[in-house]
Amino acid sequence: MRLTILTKTITLILLHLHLTTAAILPQLESNIKLLKTLPKTATNLGNLKTTGFPTPANNTNSNSTTYPAPKTYALLLFRSFEILDAYGPIEILQFVADFYPLRLLIFSRSFPGPVLTSPALPSGNPQNSSFYPTFNPTHAIPTTEQQWNDMREVLESVDVLMVPGGEGVYDPDLEAGGELAFLRRMVGEYGDKYLVTVCIGSAVAARAGVLDGRRATTNKMAWGEVTPLGEKVKWVSPARWVVDGNIWTSSGVTSGLDMTFEFVRHMYPDGVAMADLIAGAMEHEPVMDWRYDPFAGRFGIPPQN
Repeated sequence: MRLTILTKTITLILLHLHLTTAAILPQLESNIKLLKTLPKTATNLGNLKTTGFPTPANNTNSNSTTYPAPKTYALLLFRSFEILDAYGPIEILQFVADFYPLRLLIFSRSFPGPVLTSPALPSGNPQNSSFYPTFNPTHAIPTTEQQWNDMREVLESVDVLMVPGGEGVYDPDLEAGGELAFLRRMVGEYGDKYLVTVCIGSAVAARAGVLDGRRATTNKMAWGEVTPLGEKVKWVSPARWVVDGNIWTSSGVTSGLDMTFEFVRHMYPDGVAMADLIAGAMEHEPVMDWRYDPFAGRFGIPPQN
């Protein structure tokens, strides 16, 4: 039985445990103000496929054995991304990789150079700290038609596209740098994919237009900055995470862990048992109710959608 294999393998997966903690990076008011002056970019997502994905009824913790389990995950990184938004979920999925053959691709415009987590502006680092690790991407973001064509096979292989938050989501250069176009085309043209955003990573998806008409949530402390970036999005509060077809979005930082556990429970055979085992190894008690959101009340976000 697979459950027996999971239990026997706990010693192995404990060796992979390398938890990190992080806090929400401060938003740059200058970038937010500049964003509001930028023209809206028209998006054509008429061919976006929104059927064929297993969606939990009312976001319940059910499994799906009808659809293939995801194998290839892609992480979109940009400067000043929030570390735990990205690598908290990756930590959980790395445990999953002990039981299923998974592949991780990391896309960034910085390739072949590292992705910086340091603030882009001096005002974002008032103490002049040098406490910002760097991360190495595996692939560049395609920006020309030739690059898109050359990379078509690897791009179409992606099952799950993940977008973290961090103060970099407000960077006006995400359009010119290719990140927004990358999201639009990956979600709209390059095969059926799950789009997963953590914290204010939903701001990037909203700016790209891929959340238009869909239910989504975001960090409640940053609600006032993020939601205006997606005027056509059905922003949900209270919500620890929200599932709308192939789109999964979480609230702030650590809620991405709870959403990822739900994703594992739902997407993989024996996912419930596997998620329980991983949570025990991490000594984390996942929130099981997607509506559990004390931060909506704390930051005065009224119920909606």
